[in-house]
Amino acid sequence: MPYIKQQQLVAFVITCLIAGTSLAFTLFAQTTTDNESHQMPMYDRDGALQLPPDYLRWTLVGTSLGLSYNEETPRRESFNHTLMEPTSYDHFVRTGEFREGTMLALLVRGTENDAMPARHGRFAADVFAVELAVKDSSRVDEGWAYYDFGGGDRARTSAQPFPKNQGCYTCHVDHAARDNVFLQFYPLLADAAGLTVD
Repeated sequence: MPYIKQQQLVAFVITCLIAGTSLAFTLFAQTTTDNESHQMPMYDRDGALQLPPDYLRWTLVGTSLGLSYNEETPRRESFNHTLMEPTSYDHFVRTGEFREGTMLALLVRGTENDAMPARHGRFAADVFAVELAVKDSSRVDEGWAYYDFGGGDRARTSAQPFPKNQGCYTCHVDHAARDNVFLQFYPLLADAAGLTVD
């Protein structure tokens, strides 16, 4: 075999090895990303949901001012933040679906207007309630359950689900824009997933 042809063959083999290795790394990286462990809800031996210690670092998906689901006028105005566990958020943005284990945290805060240099408007103050919505059909037949962790001096780190007859579940079934979630109140989340909410 002439020397030039031998060099071409060696160059071809090296190119194929580099391309094959590159493809293998790409496929491995994709598989690792797809199979990345999702943060799942944790429960104690009594079945109480544990408040995830990192929930304040979750992804912000919505805010509201004075939003209440009750007929009565609230005793005080609230500033609400809704946060979503990041791997659940990534899944929803990719697929438009809330996966098993999805957790959303609602932080209900008071409002303040007395801090310099503020002259007008209001801002969020202390948390007086933390509630979680959790999709976990291994725990509840309905798929979703709702938990109250309190706030302020009555804050706790674990909670049992609201009884189904207290109305949370029914309200979500009747009024949620998507899979028991009030997506109509979360335009940040809907926009990130490319969804239109009526």
